[in-house]
Amino acid sequence: MELDQDVKWAIGWNRLNLGLCGIWPEPTTTKDALWSYKSLIIIAWLAIFLTLPQTTNLFMLNGDLDQITTNLCLAIIPTVNAILKVLITSYYREGLKVLVQCFYDDWRAPKTKEETTAMLTTAKVSRFISIACTMLTHMLVTVFVSIRAITIYACDREQEAQENLLIYHAYYPYNVRPPPILVLTNMGQALAAYCITIPYTGVDAFIAMLVLHTCSQFEILRIRLERLMDPRSETRSMVSFKTELVSIVKRHEHLNWVASKIEEYFNMLLLIQVLLCTIEICFQGFLFFNFALNSEDGIWNFQLLFFALFVSFIVVHMYIYCYVGEMLLVQSNGMAISAYNSTWFNVSCQEAKCLLFIMNRSIRPLRLTAGKFGTFSIEMFSAILRTAMGYLSVLLTVSAGKD
Repeated sequence: MELDQDVKWAIGWNRLNLGLCGIWPEPTTTKDALWSYKSLIIIAWLAIFLTLPQTTNLFMLNGDLDQITTNLCLAIIPTVNAILKVLITSYYREGLKVLVQCFYDDWRAPKTKEETTAMLTTAKVSRFISIACTMLTHMLVTVFVSIRAITIYACDREQEAQENLLIYHAYYPYNVRPPPILVLTNMGQALAAYCITIPYTGVDAFIAMLVLHTCSQFEILRIRLERLMDPRSETRSMVSFKTELVSIVKRHEHLNWVASKIEEYFNMLLLIQVLLCTIEICFQGFLFFNFALNSEDGIWNFQLLFFALFVSFIVVHMYIYCYVGEMLLVQSNGMAISAYNSTWFNVSCQEAKCLLFIMNRSIRPLRLTAGKFGTFSIEMFSAILRTAMGYLSVLLTVSAGKD
């Protein structure tokens, strides 16, 4: 089935990114295998060039806190996070196909100009998130690979330790010093670094797209609800009123189901993301302070650009989840507010009582949670930053004590 231009524009980068790693849940295709060959290739590549070599290298660092922190922060944690996103999205692919089909159906359904504007506004935000996160992530990887390439080029291959000649410090069971092997190994690591960015950013933007689209549908439903209570409406017969109200209630239940499915599929992934991002912010802050305090070049060093981009990368991705979670809370809770703010006092008592169905269902707003433990919101975003800074303070104190 050919997709409409509006649908193609709305899904845009999300479909491209997830399609590159073989996890886009296209509903128009037949039942797929659980794991696509693209996702298996990416997982294998990341495991061979980053996860396994770097994990092995951790046991050879002899308690070097700086290097252990660097290994965990720059490669192991992001790689594990990306692999988990591929695995979880692949596992729930059939369920996600249903959600994407609902997305298609909403765009193809007849809409008023006001409803179209609401959907386009949300789609622009989703598209901006996808493009901005993709550009930020690729810029981050490019800066890091460039810095390491310059450093490696300036190294003496005979004097430097083998792991220092690689983009990511890692252990390989062969001699990497010969130029052809060194180039091929570093190319493999560089390609693996770019492979991380696709599922890492793509899945985050995909979840944001689904949640924001659901929020736009709640906004449209609120418009319909307020219009229903307008006493000047041409369809003021009780029969037509009840018919429209039944339609609104069914639509409300459908949107509640969509939001609950998004929560069901991704809440454990989001819990892991919160934990890993908190650790990464802490570790990266530790590396930043160590570099800024110990570098002979002072703080005006090109490598600080990478530190700034890395922290921005983590914070932006976490803020996106908190932002869309806040929007879901506001829009779902807004159904009861719209019912109350409507002109219910200008309609008959029997008609006004029907609004209680909507208001009672909206008492408990929908939530996007991290493993059912915490609700994503702006308040949670500040809590994550405070927690990361607390861990950073402990880590700096321990490091200073060892010195």
